[in-house]
Amino acid sequence: MSLSDAKEEEMLRSLRLLSVIPLAALALILTSGAPAAGPPPHAAITITSDADFLSCACVTSGSGTASDPYAIGPWTISTPSSDGWALKVDNSTGAVTKYFDIAGITANYDDLDPSHSIVWLVAVTRTTNVGNVIGNNDGSGVRLDSVANIALDSISVNKLNGDGVQVNSSAGVSIANSKLKAFQTGFHAENSSNITIGASCKTACNDFTYDDGRGLWLHNSHDVLVRYTTTAAEDTTAMYLDGTRTYNVDIGFSTANSSGSICPQGQGPTGLLVDTDGGIRLVNGAHNNYIHNVTAHGNVAMDIASGGDGYWLNPCTGVRVPISPPTAPMGSGNTFANLCYSVTNIPNLAHSTCKN
Repeated sequence: MSLSDAKEEEMLRSLRLLSVIPLAALALILTSGAPAAGPPPHAAITITSDADFLSCACVTSGSGTASDPYAIGPWTISTPSSDGWALKVDNSTGAVTKYFDIAGITANYDDLDPSHSIVWLVAVTRTTNVGNVIGNNDGSGVRLDSVANIALDSISVNKLNGDGVQVNSSAGVSIANSKLKAFQTGFHAENSSNITIGASCKTACNDFTYDDGRGLWLHNSHDVLVRYTTTAAEDTTAMYLDGTRTYNVDIGFSTANSSGSICPQGQGPTGLLVDTDGGIRLVNGAHNNYIHNVTAHGNVAMDIASGGDGYWLNPCTGVRVPISPPTAPMGSGNTFANLCYSVTNIPNLAHSTCKN
């Protein structure tokens, strides 16, 4: 029987700080009884042309058409490729013209390199579903470079050393029913647009958790819809809207919680040396965004804020470390409604009645 999310969070954080509980012991703690059989084994998969679908022995159904796409998986990958991925589809030369879906990839290996992704799509622009990607103690989860029309569902990654999902220079990406737990950032979008997070859900269906990075980081990314998403932070910022090209972001019916850097015994402070800890931060000119029906708690930092504080609080010494220049504030046109919070630096930001 699974432990509660709160207990699981505490346990995983203790693992990061103390590094004394082996992975096998963690599996025994988190589960009881015999483990369920996983998908059948397969070698790491690389697709760079239509011919690879025929030679990879990885397609389980389909004919490669729009109405009947190839299905890759479900497979268990026990050893990544020499370059670090379990599955990569690279259409940078335009040689992948067939339609395909990813029906399940389980990474059954450890990888400390945050640049290594379990699933990596490059320049794939045909409608593609990516579902049931599972990994623990790997590099990064799903990486999308210059893609379009990609739907992510049931991505379940834990204790990753990089990002849970990284979206670069892409458009038309959606994600739902996913749990992203990573030491860097949960969901990270760079120079991307038309992203929907949890839009198909009616209750909380996405959980983005991180340690050193941020739960949800939108950098120079616009036209983003966020619904029913929980961002539970450890050290830095739960939701971070960053850059002058971050606009038309609509975040609603979600939570943003952070606990701030800590000082484990015998070690230095955790987290990043930044002046933007807290629940929600709009920085570096992010403008014309709409934040509503959100509960935000920054605990040792502000719940909702514009720009940076100009210092970082060292939890080991209690000293405020100056950050100069401070992170620049948000731009104009941002609107807020029905927020549950306590501390802000944004003038005239109204409170709503907090339900929790």
